[in-house]
Amino acid sequence: MSDIDRQTLQRAPKLVAHKCHCGDWAGFGFSTADSQDWWCWKHYPYKTSARLEAAEIAAALAKTAA
Repeated sequence: MSDIDRQTLQRAPKLVAHKCHCGDWAGFGFSTADSQDWWCWKHYPYKTSARLEAAEIAAALAKTAA
């Protein structure tokens, strides 16, 4: 997307510190709605699949490097 075609913002985006439902810090992000779900690492729903995918990528890279 080009910046030329983009509409100008009416106000600056607000940086929000988000918390997980357990009360731990979940991260920082630019948010306009409070209904977005944010998770700490302990409750992140895709953590297991991300670890498996990272392990598969590392194994594939190790095979190509050898």
